[in-house]
Amino acid sequence: SSLLLTNCKEEMKKCVSQSTDTNVKLYNDLTDQLIPYFFREDYLGKKKYFDSLRVHNEDLYIEEKTKAHNEIFNHPEKFCNLYIDSTKSKNTDFAADSIEDNIKYIERKKDFFKDFSNSPDIKNLSTRSTIKANQFNLCTAKVLDLAEYDKHTNECEIGVVYFSEIVFDPSKKRALVFVDHHIKKDYYGRNAIFKLRLHDNYWEIEDAMLVSTS
Repeated sequence: SSLLLTNCKEEMKKCVSQSTDTNVKLYNDLTDQLIPYFFREDYLGKKKYFDSLRVHNEDLYIEEKTKAHNEIFNHPEKFCNLYIDSTKSKNTDFAADSIEDNIKYIERKKDFFKDFSNSPDIKNLSTRSTIKANQFNLCTAKVLDLAEYDKHTNECEIGVVYFSEIVFDPSKKRALVFVDHHIKKDYYGRNAIFKLRLHDNYWEIEDAMLVSTS
């Protein structure tokens, strides 16, 4: 009977991008996972409630978060806004000024980067992505350009996100992306490099390495 109970537990729905453009699909699949797992509960509009639950009852927290996630899934009228930073020209958090600094950093983190260390595209992690807000088609959030921020100050928000370009491994089945997220336009945030793998037509986060918090 315990097995039956386990199988009946509600699972968090995922939004598999149908885009035929590899890069657009990857950013969409990645953001689908970042919203519930890296951006925390802001997208559900009940952050304090979930913060309290997480501390006091882990099982109930997962159950309630899953339920709330699935309730807003594909209901755009319930979406909060995620702003994409398409103005920052370079990611200064990850790299200093030179490719040599990038390479030294990668050498220190050999295991994380081992499938990518020979890639000439590794410098893409310090270059802003060209992805635009209108190329996102998410099931749990509305994506707007940061330039729109001041027009929507009364609406709920998930923060501001910055993406680097993508670094693929030789097989094109694994990838790295640097992500910087701030909870509001000029608030504190954190950033990380995410390692993804293509599995069942979905770019899954396989690993992540926190770079800095502010």
